[in-house]
Amino acid sequence: MMKRFCVSACALICLVALNRSCVAQANPWDGSWKVDHSSVKFSGSTFSVATDADGFTVTRGGTASPKVVCDGKPQTTPDGMLTCTKSGTGYAIELGKDGKTVRKTMLSVSADGKTRTTKNERFPSDAKPYTITTISKRVSGGPGMAGEWTEMKVIESQDTGILAINVTGDSVALKETDNDKPITCKLDGTETKIGDRTMSVKLADPHTLKVTYSLAGKVQRENTFVLSADGKMITETDVTPAPSPSTMSVMFHKS
Repeated sequence: MMKRFCVSACALICLVALNRSCVAQANPWDGSWKVDHSSVKFSGSTFSVATDADGFTVTRGGTASPKVVCDGKPQTTPDGMLTCTKSGTGYAIELGKDGKTVRKTMLSVSADGKTRTTKNERFPSDAKPYTITTISKRVSGGPGMAGEWTEMKVIESQDTGILAINVTGDSVALKETDNDKPITCKLDGTETKIGDRTMSVKLADPHTLKVTYSLAGKVQRENTFVLSADGKMITETDVTPAPSPSTMSVMFHKS
């Protein structure tokens, strides 16, 4: 009777505290989790584009961004030196900082004018280059790039489809599907520096992890991971706030 009670107590401590190790019992979060692509749901933001002979202006949430002049000449922006040139039905943009290319963007519209593709190639200083492609559908307007659009799909080249989690004591090593290496954070919400951003992980309850990405003190994205009662599935919900609000949800199965 005493032995059975001790085993039950140990299991309970592992599940609730997530910061003690018990013999012969792994943390329920630990392991490799594979994405279920059929479960992906994405709701992106709506934005408008105004064009003229010189370039274009994007408006999100009622706020217009500075006009991008597409004359092939470098222009100073808060993010660096930007050069934009017209390319077919869209634009080719390059952003540089401190003499290095930070981002290359290709904006294009499909032949039928119903779909806009934004291909962003990013060149981080502390990681391998990667590409983020956003597909948007036309809501109204035209021709060409001008009009109102709604984001429908985001594709990331570095997305492996595998989520890896390892809890050790009061910390967690988390390798999301779009990261090239694990990042270790405290489970109490303490911020960890990653490049020019910060990342924090909070164990809200034994079955909920909240991950927050911030830049200069402002939240860029909040990811919530919920572990199923049987420990076989994780549901992830990502929320990006204004001015480019979006919500994405996806399920992972333990592999």
